[in-house]
Amino acid sequence: MKPIALLIILCLTVSNSVNAQKVFEWSEYGLTFDLADDFAETVNNEQEFSADGDGMSVSIFPFNDATIDDHDITAYTIAAAAALNLDGIDDINLIEINGFKGGYTEGVQNGVKVFIMGLINPDSDVNFFVLISFSDGDGLATQEAINICQGLHKS
Repeated sequence: MKPIALLIILCLTVSNSVNAQKVFEWSEYGLTFDLADDFAETVNNEQEFSADGDGMSVSIFPFNDATIDDHDITAYTIAAAAALNLDGIDDINLIEINGFKGGYTEGVQNGVKVFIMGLINPDSDVNFFVLISFSDGDGLATQEAINICQGLHKS
């Protein structure tokens, strides 16, 4: 019985450490989000929030536009991807996350995979772009980026 109990405790400990998250806050915009515990905040001001983790970087940028709706986010996101000179831009995929509506795509910049998501805050004229870059050639980058964005919450 003891070996089984020890095995269960070990499995629970390992699974908790693998999924360990750290909560970050961007108080200027009342946002909180969960990132893996290996992330470290690099910028937190009115113009940008950025954090770097193992093989990836996350940045969030606000933009003001009270007229934008979920139909416009496709054009906004494509325009932002084009302004970043991303190659191989995918089609825009629409998504709803924790009260935000948005669209995302992926591209490549200087050999680095970049995920970009435009998010509309229906309760404010302040909206956001989320950029996540993957320097490690991660084959699951899109799902990881979506998971990161799903951790974004209005506080």
